[in-house]
Amino acid sequence: MIEFNLHTIVRLPNGVFAPYTGIPTNLLFFDASGPTEEIWYYELTLSDGRKNYSKTKPIQDNEFNKCLAWWNNREENQSTWKYRFRETYDKAKAEAQPCWDAAREAEAIANQCTRKVKELDGQIQTLNASILDFAPAKQNKVIQDQIRTLKNEQAEAREEERQQRQIAKESQAKGDAIYWPIFNLDKKNPNARDDFEHLPPEQLVADIWAKEQRILEILGEIKTILKRED
Repeated sequence: MIEFNLHTIVRLPNGVFAPYTGIPTNLLFFDASGPTEEIWYYELTLSDGRKNYSKTKPIQDNEFNKCLAWWNNREENQSTWKYRFRETYDKAKAEAQPCWDAAREAEAIANQCTRKVKELDGQIQTLNASILDFAPAKQNKVIQDQIRTLKNEQAEAREEERQQRQIAKESQAKGDAIYWPIFNLDKKNPNARDDFEHLPPEQLVADIWAKEQRILEILGEIKTILKRED
């Protein structure tokens, strides 16, 4: 999409490839005119009288007639809409960039800490090698104090490295969460009616539950009336 122009997506009705798969199918149209600026969506619906497709009753060529008529005279309507990809891309990249920059900065600091830990380890080994059994105790104590100081610095460097790696991980993830979703082409039709078939699952569940509750209330009222009549 950055190198090629994805200009049109035609969404086929569900079940076009039944019984082999029930996965919704899209037709993607590219050209080499440049990067994608905007993407047109065309949602092909079932023809009048059609409830589904099957191996013996597949989709017909004439069901694309409206799409072909629209192709060279594009306007938004209930079945078509435009996704301004370049605008969305530029906005997402601008918002994600500070997060990515923070991730790279934290990673660089963490790498410096790694190098420091290795340098301190070399100094500690050198000091350990300089401790001699026949040397004065006072001299050995000075060396051991130096080793303890270096080990404390080493522990601090390791902790700083751990923290910076975590910052880098979280910052990178935050930037990615802003940027990568723009490449998800499963866009909802903004012009479609919110009929029962196209409502989101959570709303469908809520509507069904509300209806069930109302049915129970009505049954309770009917039961009360029948008791009174008895």
